[in-house]
Order: sequence, then structure tokens, then C-alpha cells
Amino acid sequence: MSDAQGDVPRHHPFVLGIIGDSGSGKSTVARGVRELIGAERVSTLELDDYHRYSRAERQELGLTALNPMVHNLSLMQEHLQLLRRGRPVRNRSYDHTDGSFGPMRTLDPEEVVVVRGLLGFPTEELAATYDLTVFLYPEPELLFRWKLRRDTKTRGYTEAEVLKSIARHLLDSKLYVLPQADRADLVVRYEVPDWDAPDTEVRTTLILRRAAAEAVRRDGIGGRFGEHVRVEDGEGGTLTVHVASTVSREMVDAWGAELFPDTYEAAHFGLHQDDEGGEAHKVPLAFTQVLIADLTQRLRRPHEAAIVNASTLA
Repeated sequence: MSDAQGDVPRHHPFVLGIIGDSGSGKSTVARGVRELIGAERVSTLELDDYHRYSRAERQELGLTALNPMVHNLSLMQEHLQLLRRGRPVRNRSYDHTDGSFGPMRTLDPEEVVVVRGLLGFPTEELAATYDLTVFLYPEPELLFRWKLRRDTKTRGYTEAEVLKSIARHLLDSKLYVLPQADRADLVVRYEVPDWDAPDTEVRTTLILRRAAAEAVRRDGIGGRFGEHVRVEDGEGGTLTVHVASTVSREMVDAWGAELFPDTYEAAHFGLHQDDEGGEAHKVPLAFTQVLIADLTQRLRRPHEAAIVNASTLA
């Protein structure tokens, strides 16, 4: 595909990558960010569509979906570069119900392109195609819990099938998925004090680098939430934000409504799957969704200014 395809682009989209292991909460976080920015202003690129093989073919080859050999990384990079230039891309779709491929479809980039998947930036070259990279990193015990819950409650797998899948994926996760955290602008760590602790006690730690760290540092976010949100400067300009499970819902809702007065509805954010497969509210999750959406909006401004300046000089 070449830059000649399509008409002159309307805009130069901001590309946001939300990446993490299977069951890490990518869909949940991305859904909140999309609703905050405005669904009509966001396009979503599913990286599972870049699988080279169907689920049956992967099983025959003895490969997991976490192995880079399974992903058409060169096509992914080409499409990301086209989307950054405001160009549409075409690709076949991946069906999670049976692991097969569906028809070709076209993705027209809106102002923000949210990229969601397992291997979004396994190389520095791919990382450079994003404007903001987010990596979701639950500790292993928590990831195990979330994946087991999701796959048995919503994807129709038996517990034995999920446990077998988790065991098969462990090594590839360690080798290929988790190292992406080192390249991310924002790493979202989730931890529980002990295995039996409920999701309501999950501790959320945000590690920010580069422009993302500077944006949050200037915001002075720590003072807004008192002892429930603690901010620490780290080496190399990193910033760590510790969000306690006790952070006030009223405070987060007020913050979200202030930043996104047209789209923030308290009942829609911070929702996650509970033990029974229903929905429950988690305040640190709402905090994380608001922070990522706000970073996207704030970093878009210098991004768009740079595009305008480059166009003027050209």
C-alpha cells in the first residue's frame, strides 16, 4: 500500500498504543479512553487482525499468539505509518470465537487511532510509529485471575482449557510480551496485597517516561487527591504515581468531569468484570482511564502544532 491511496487526508491522527498480555485489561482501558475522547473521534486498530495464522494453524505449528512469528509485523508497521499520515488501511479481521479470519475491512483514521493488542511495539522501529505507548502489566497472580475469569465467563472456555492455555503461554509472555514495558511511555502496574484479596484492593502504580512524565509532573496531580495518590520522581526523568485502592470516587469523578465535561458520566467509567462475569466499579481504573485520555489530549496539541509547522515549511 502506498501513500498515493485515497484522497488528501483530513488530519494527521494521534496514534495511541494500549498493549499488554492476554487478560490484562486492554479492552476495558481502551473503551474508557475512547468514550472520554468521544467515540466519533476515535478509530480502533485491532492487532489480532495481523495474525499470520488461524488458531487451528497455530496449534498445528506449535506456536502461541504471543510469538512474533505469528504476527505480520512488517504489515503492521506499514499500516501504522499510513494511519499516522491520515490514510485508510485494509486488512482481514480476526474472529475470537473460532480463531478464523473474516472478510477484508477498511479502517479510516479519525483524530485518534487507538491500537490494541499483544505485540504493539516489540521493536524500537514499531515503537517509533506511536505518539503515546501504554503497557498494562498486572502481576502474574492477578493476570491469572483476570484471564481465567474472562475466558470462562465471556469466551466460553472451560477452566481446564484456560489453565492449559496459560501454562502454554507463560514462556512466550516472558520472552516477547513483557519486555515491551521497557519501551512504553506509560506502564500501568496492578498488584494485590495477597492472592485472596478482592479486585477492590488492587494497587495501581503508573510509571511515566519522557513527555508523558513531564505532562503529569506539570499538572501537579498528587496534591489533588491527598494521601490516596502519591507522586515520586525517579531516575532518568521518570515519574511514578501510586494510586491507592481507597482513592475517593467523588474526587476522581470531579476530576474526570472537569477534564471531559461533555463525555464524562461517572457510571460509565471504572467498570470491570467481577467474579460472576457482571460489572463492578473500580475507582483506580477510572483514574487510569481519565489519565490516559487526558495525556492523549494534551500531547496531541504539540503533535498537531508540529504537523502544521512542517506543512508550512514544506
